[in-house]
Amino acid sequence: MIETAISPSQILAETDSDVEICLTNTGPDPCTNIVFTLRMPAGLVRLRGRDRITLAVLAPGESFSSYLRVRAGEPGSYALTSPNFSFRDHRGQPHRTTFAAEIRAEPGKARVPVPGLHAELLSAQLPLDEWSILRGRVTNVGDADALDVEVTLSGQITADERGSRSRIDRLRAGASAEISFNVCPRQAGSDVPVHFDLTYRSHAGSHRDKVTHMVRVAGGHPAGPSVIRILFLGASPPDLSPIRIDEEIREIQQEIQLGKHRDRIHLVTKMAVRPRDISRALLEVEPHFVHFAGHGGGGEESFAAEDDLGNASLLPVDGLVELFEVIQENVECVLVNACNTEQLARGLSPVVPWVIGMRQPVGDRSAIRFSIGFYQALAAGRPIEHAFRLGRAQMRMTLGSSGDPLAPLLLRRHG
Repeated sequence: MIETAISPSQILAETDSDVEICLTNTGPDPCTNIVFTLRMPAGLVRLRGRDRITLAVLAPGESFSSYLRVRAGEPGSYALTSPNFSFRDHRGQPHRTTFAAEIRAEPGKARVPVPGLHAELLSAQLPLDEWSILRGRVTNVGDADALDVEVTLSGQITADERGSRSRIDRLRAGASAEISFNVCPRQAGSDVPVHFDLTYRSHAGSHRDKVTHMVRVAGGHPAGPSVIRILFLGASPPDLSPIRIDEEIREIQQEIQLGKHRDRIHLVTKMAVRPRDISRALLEVEPHFVHFAGHGGGGEESFAAEDDLGNASLLPVDGLVELFEVIQENVECVLVNACNTEQLARGLSPVVPWVIGMRQPVGDRSAIRFSIGFYQALAAGRPIEHAFRLGRAQMRMTLGSSGDPLAPLLLRRHG
């Protein structure tokens, strides 16, 4: 079963505070399809971080933490609840439960700037029983410099005796630094936990944070043809109408998990992508399939990523084409599941073996239905043409409109 805890239970009013949401599997079996949405009460404002957590799987005894930065407008008690907290047990049975917690805001004091460190995992996959480099990145999301930063690696991955720690003398507020560890995984799996234990100090004292990520560990040669790597690139800029990218990811994960070839498929998701995030992810993951999800259109009929401020940034078609010309040796198919992206699809078709775009506007539910059919076929070992047709069939079976099912466009490179 999944237990949820929120800490700390006491913060200062009129002060930015970091709050941890921790989900723990306290049962003896894995839980899957975990969805937790936190509802913030009036007067308690979320400044940074996501209030919705989706996890494909959480092993027994494992925990997953997500962090929010909040501000209470005035002293008092604030009740936090979850209108959407569900998961499936190891038998596939769905569970829904309630959640409630209270945070008390005490009268504010003179605020002392403090650092806040977050570690992310850059490596998507590691080979079993082989020494390789696990890469990550530490970002100071606080408003003060962090000194004498030490990152310790732990979990079900063996690290070199001298390489289980990474040190950074000073990490300025808002800055990032890459870290690396020499590791040799001894256990294969699609979700092997990696723990980053961060200790550091500032003028306000000593600090400690812990972050857990999952990495895929595959036996043999992970880059071989038996493994299909899918890179999901999502963007829903706040200055455009909201779309359910989180639901699309959840449906794709579920169809892959139910497919008979699920062990051959490795899905990596990147959200709120900017142009530099796209190129970095392509280099790091080396995907066979690239899935763009979000908004499209504009004069160039292209994909809308985010700029550095989080607003919509329509990507020039010729820029994306040149990107895939440089990074296309492994890419077999690019799927742009966004409205009015025909020009982008046609621009990519001479570069990538298979490209899927949308000829016209596609509703949120329609895009999700297409993804369901496409990945059902892919997880069953069917070729791309069959996956495309099954995605279109799912749209036809569930839509009242006859226009949307004509939107998907499949292009094949010749020669």
